[in-house]
Amino acid sequence: CTKRSIERHFFISFYLIIMTVIVYSSHSGSSEKYARSLSDRTGLSCFSINDEIPEGEPIVFIGWLRKDTIVGLSHVEKSRLKAVCVVGLDNDGRFRSNVVASKNGYKVPTYYLRGWIDRKKLNVLDKGVLMMVCVMMKLQGLNEQNEPIFNAMMEGGSFYDEKYLDPVELFLRR
Repeated sequence: CTKRSIERHFFISFYLIIMTVIVYSSHSGSSEKYARSLSDRTGLSCFSINDEIPEGEPIVFIGWLRKDTIVGLSHVEKSRLKAVCVVGLDNDGRFRSNVVASKNGYKVPTYYLRGWIDRKKLNVLDKGVLMMVCVMMKLQGLNEQNEPIFNAMMEGGSFYDEKYLDPVELFLRR
């Protein structure tokens, strides 16, 4: 490695990370918390999907999952996506990134972040849907994998952990 190649690599890495923005869609707060934390860790600007998003800059999108749909992703240009972070309750080993990417129409790296449910922020319809899901889970039988998710949906609960951002940060710093 020459001094010039090291400087060039640093400049390219610096340029790529600075010219990227984080955009999030949040319902009960976990997507927003992940977005703000990633912003703190990387120095990238962070915007809600409801904000005016700078034109032309690549986007790391962080949004919550409703079935296989990433809420809010339809409001950003897919061609600007650099990565997508999906926030959900399920165990990360059960997340099907290829199915979600295909259904949502993008082809960039996907990262899964476990979030939380704040039942106080849910409307009546959302609470009703969660109740139906919980009834189905109960009928199918609870086990050590799905019982914590069942409890979070019934009473509220959190699986938030910043360790889920480590691979995203690594990807952005490459």
